[in-house]
Amino acid sequence: MSDADSPYRSPRPGRSDTGDSKAWADDSKAWADNKDAHRLIAEALARLVAADPTIPPHPYLSRHLAHHAARGEVLDDAHVPLAVLPWESSANVRTLLRQSDAVSAARRQEWLEAWARIEPFIGGAGPDSRLTSLHLAHHAATRPRTPLDTSAARVSGSRITPLWSDWTAQDNVLAVSETRLESLTRTTTAAGRSLLVSGDNHGTIRMWEPHGVPAMAPLHTYGGAVQHLLSLPGDLLLSAGTDGSVRVWHLTRGQLLAEPVHRPGTWVSALTLFAAKDAPEVVLVAHSDGRLGALDPVTFRPVDTPLPSLDPAPALLSGVGLGGAEGMALAVAQGRRVRVWDPRRADGYTHEHEHEGAVRALVDLAAPGRYALCDDSGYIGFRDASTGRETAVAPAPPAGPVVALTALTVAGRAAVASGGSDHTLRVWDARTGAAIGGPLEGHTAPPVALTTLPGTSPGTSRELPAPTGQELLVSAGADHTLRRWKPGGPGVGAGRAVRRPVTAAALSGPGSTAGAPLIAVADESGTALWDTGTGRPVALPAGHAPVTAFASARVRGEPLLVTAHSDAGIQLWSLDRGAHAAPARLVGLLGHSLPVRSMAAFPHDGRTLLVTGGADGTVRLWDLDQVCALACREDHLLSVRDVAVLDTARGPRIVSAGTDGTVRLWDPVTLRPVGAPLHCEQRVVNAVAAVPVDEPDGAELVASGGEDGTIRLWDPGTGRPVGRRLDIGDGPVAALAFFRTATGRPCLAATGPGGTIHLWDTDTGSHLLRIVTGSPLGALDALDARQPGGPHPEHPEHPVLLAAGVAGVCVFGIRMEGR
Repeated sequence: MSDADSPYRSPRPGRSDTGDSKAWADDSKAWADNKDAHRLIAEALARLVAADPTIPPHPYLSRHLAHHAARGEVLDDAHVPLAVLPWESSANVRTLLRQSDAVSAARRQEWLEAWARIEPFIGGAGPDSRLTSLHLAHHAATRPRTPLDTSAARVSGSRITPLWSDWTAQDNVLAVSETRLESLTRTTTAAGRSLLVSGDNHGTIRMWEPHGVPAMAPLHTYGGAVQHLLSLPGDLLLSAGTDGSVRVWHLTRGQLLAEPVHRPGTWVSALTLFAAKDAPEVVLVAHSDGRLGALDPVTFRPVDTPLPSLDPAPALLSGVGLGGAEGMALAVAQGRRVRVWDPRRADGYTHEHEHEGAVRALVDLAAPGRYALCDDSGYIGFRDASTGRETAVAPAPPAGPVVALTALTVAGRAAVASGGSDHTLRVWDARTGAAIGGPLEGHTAPPVALTTLPGTSPGTSRELPAPTGQELLVSAGADHTLRRWKPGGPGVGAGRAVRRPVTAAALSGPGSTAGAPLIAVADESGTALWDTGTGRPVALPAGHAPVTAFASARVRGEPLLVTAHSDAGIQLWSLDRGAHAAPARLVGLLGHSLPVRSMAAFPHDGRTLLVTGGADGTVRLWDLDQVCALACREDHLLSVRDVAVLDTARGPRIVSAGTDGTVRLWDPVTLRPVGAPLHCEQRVVNAVAAVPVDEPDGAELVASGGEDGTIRLWDPGTGRPVGRRLDIGDGPVAALAFFRTATGRPCLAATGPGGTIHLWDTDTGSHLLRIVTGSPLGALDALDARQPGGPHPEHPEHPVLLAAGVAGVCVFGIRMEGR
């Protein structure tokens, strides 16, 4: 950068380089204020960003522009333009937005907020992928359920044209870990600095700032999973887990100080502080074989002190404060049994009680002598440690075990937060057991560990003591994310509402409005058809059984929608009823004993056939013209996960994929096997796609997507794989879709729980694009560019792709060639 171009040379917008001495004096006064200095720097740097986002900015801009704008309280889209975001390398935009909420509330931050939603997941994606992902995130956030607006749809350099979306995801991710998080705690350093500390399944301990930025270098135990963390004064931390060891760390030095416990062949089931009446505090360590020991929290040497006897089984422990100088009692859970040990009593255990399910967590409450626990049955109860009496019980959550608990304060009230196997967090009043606010949704796997953070002053990072400052809840999930929540309650904002996860979605071809595609979408609240041309929905009166799969067909010229339901039934609906009329139910098909997972309709010999694959392990063939069943095969073991139809020179072939790890081909007339099964060596095969060819001498291929996260291409004629394995790198493959670009390039799209859509060229095996959504996806569907009339009237030359999952559904055109 030359002196003439330097932001430090001309910090004030519109000021010439030949200004008089008074102007320089005015600048000097402005620069004397730190905030104004950063504002002037941000303004000057923003002028250096090219309007075209495909042009790389100077590294200083991509690294520091957002920081200067935040420090100058001008963190907005004007000072951090769209064109710099695909190159942004500080990985700090979401943190800066959190810290600048109060001062930037009135500023336009649409592109910044869209970037913040995908920033934790974008990783090492290239500029094309980053810009495309940003474009989709912006459209989803700013134009929900809105038809295509061609004037706003194009972004230079983006590979997509967003057409329609109904997408709502939480944006409270603090950090994303490459490994599964197992434990979480909060510590306050000797310097008064609050940090989050997490342990993972690879034995690594990481420290995080409260806003999610790594605070220090990670600590490596070189042992098993770190399942327990206990912070102590003096910047000390104890860790323990599956290798049976307890380690002592100095956090701020990043140093391993000691390993006072090492018991190979066992694992540590509990690690907690305990102080009996008139006795010094000790660290209790319980192992999987029921052995319980005590350590001095200063020297970490074994302490000879009275301890309760345990059964030879893993135990959970929690000290329960008895108030004043009475010390603690010890709550002990082993399986379904909970006992309370009071060292003041000669007879030891004061009482015990059995639970319906195995106890998962125990926590001490602020109220003297009270504790809370949860179990596999979904029970959350509050008890008196002295009498064993149940003082309150929370209403049963809607589904599954409760796996984690932590105590916190909400609006001055003692409360408990729970994490459930249904992926949600809930907050309960510790006195009454009543729910405080609604469920906190966003995790895509169970939250396995919970802790709290002190509240902060709005717009700053200054901590406020409770109850002045609202405590924040932090969760570590099995989805590898660390998330921060503001629990609901009087005067406290509840968690942001999340769209119901989509259970099935498909493109049904041109709809009633100028040929724009219809989108069939089902979630637990109902089923609807959306017209991308008008943005209007039509409800499908599908009844109480949720939809599990869609297919579209045309029978004797009439467009049909086929729906499969959780009660194993299949319904046919007529779509030939005008622009906004509800589809008419025609007839039902019965045969499957468990729900259908996938369907595909196709023409053959003048008839329209439907193939279905079910969780009952069967592949069934139906004639939609005669509305009758033709054949059934039970060759797959367990569930059939996906079906497709492959067009070959010898006519169509049905393709099915199953839990047994095989892909099988079938004759569409007899449903007899064609060739031997393809043993894919991908564990479960979740998805399958047909890859046709144009050349007369070419071989049609079948793509399989596996539980191991790979995609393989197969020549069904030889039964052999073609080319190398393709790896999506972010979890199992959940869905596949094939399409051709405007120039005929064959492409395969794949996605899964990582929430990224990967595009490959099937001819070369080259990876073309990553489209990051930040929320798990479970369905893909494509309309090919070669479909008569084009898949969309606004862009008939480009294929259209649908992606759906936990956060909703989005539809966009793909432009792989040109800009």
